[in-house]
Amino acid sequence: MKRILTAWLLLAAAAPALSGCVAVMTAAVEKAYEDRSTAAQLTDAKIHARILAYLTGISADLLADVNTDIWLGRVLLTGTLDDAGLRGRIVKYARADRHVRAVYDHIQVVSKRVKEKRRQGREDSDLGRSINDAWISAKVKARLLSMYNVKSVNYRWQTVLSRVYIIGSATSRAERDLVLRVLHATKGVRGVTSYIGILKKKRAK
Repeated sequence: MKRILTAWLLLAAAAPALSGCVAVMTAAVEKAYEDRSTAAQLTDAKIHARILAYLTGISADLLADVNTDIWLGRVLLTGTLDDAGLRGRIVKYARADRHVRAVYDHIQVVSKRVKEKRRQGREDSDLGRSINDAWISAKVKARLLSMYNVKSVNYRWQTVLSRVYIIGSATSRAERDLVLRVLHATKGVRGVTSYIGILKKKRAK
């Protein structure tokens, strides 16, 4: 109960990123069972909030084009833009944050047509069936949640143009390898980029 109450306090820092009561309640439960410390969660939430505020200050539309995931001070930027200069500004801002340990820039510069197509979630014309980024991410979530030997709350992932980008912490190398196998085996996935670390085991006192 104490961890859940603490998680609600953490959500205050990340409130701009959430919409609706269901999203808030789900995030609270997930944070309560993560392997990040309360301090680390709070720091990550503040980094996230600052980047979201920066994006919104440029244009609220950027929230649909750029994804920001933070884990233990490491920032994973994904999405699609049709302006290389804008991508550079966003990456520079993230790297300037003194609490950020690393920035992984995977924002792709594409044509305006491709950006709009992805934003609207249309079907993949190459596959000829309704498999899009949102569908893949949802499928990955369902598969990881169903696995008793994977602690899915310790991971954040995004799908961009059928490639899955994931960041987080595994409890062991075996868990990390299992997660990556699941991603590669998911229908529609054309590649995986991983920033999964291994949690250090606590020494017995």
